[in-house]
Amino acid sequence: MAGINVTPLAFESLGVRSMCTLVQTKDVTVLLDAGVALGPRFRLMPHPREFQARDEARKRIEEAADKARVVTISHYHHDHHTPNFVDPVWLGSSPESFERIYKGKIVLAKDSRRKINTAQRRRGWMFRQAAEKLAENFEAADARSFEFGRTKLRFPSPVPHGEGESELGWVLPCIIEKAREKVFFAPDVQGPVVEETVSLILKEKPHLLIMGGPPTYLQGYRISDEFFRTATRNMKRILESIPVVVIDHHLLRDEGWYEFLEPVRKSAENAIHKLLTASELLERSPKPLECKRQRLYEVEKPSKEFLEWANLPEEKRSDKPPPLTM
Repeated sequence: MAGINVTPLAFESLGVRSMCTLVQTKDVTVLLDAGVALGPRFRLMPHPREFQARDEARKRIEEAADKARVVTISHYHHDHHTPNFVDPVWLGSSPESFERIYKGKIVLAKDSRRKINTAQRRRGWMFRQAAEKLAENFEAADARSFEFGRTKLRFPSPVPHGEGESELGWVLPCIIEKAREKVFFAPDVQGPVVEETVSLILKEKPHLLIMGGPPTYLQGYRISDEFFRTATRNMKRILESIPVVVIDHHLLRDEGWYEFLEPVRKSAENAIHKLLTASELLERSPKPLECKRQRLYEVEKPSKEFLEWANLPEEKRSDKPPPLTM
């Protein structure tokens, strides 16, 4: 797009848990969901390559924040915002990183009081207490619009994080418009599987849609097969209508992600539309790491020091970052 420049910074296809994206127009630079995380998997701590990818992603996010005037938060999971505490293990977060990302910014965030589950309400309240002290402005953005020159940021009402009755709560989509161009950012909609989310996307008719795919790595664990059939049907409907769609995040925690998307890919091809991962939007091959963790431990065996650290009790391990020298 000529008027809107979109740069994925951290996604599963780039090796980490995140959907952080930088969006730039001549009027404003917006940093969407400035968080990054690693997660537990296969009863193994993340491999050193995952920690390196996380640290590189956090550096990209911090450097992008230096350029941004606006930082958004779709919901209060730690892979979608940066907290103000030290976590050397899963987040690589610190008060310094928090300050670099949010200080002096206009923070447009999911309302921490409405349409939110208990855990995120508490987390969102704590985040707001800290962020309001250093942000230029902190706004609950649910169902609101903001204009920066000729660029408009619109936030629809929150939509479900996955299923409509999900215990995971709600997420706040973001629509960025400049002239006749439109980008729709729909994190953690998990498919989407909810008709109201599909209808919203199809009604908006964005030129570029960035959305979180279904968590197929959890198939058979609290999530029914019907969930994934619905997600596939809805993705096919969306790809039939939207010219360029990025599907990433939860889906790429499963090594079978490419095969799972095959019927969706065919719908895109029939409509002469593009289905991409975030890395492919950057013209790079997808390189998810979490789904390959077991193999990484076999092929690239970590150092003795790292393995000793990984086997420490959690309370001791959380006091210091992992030793990454191989």
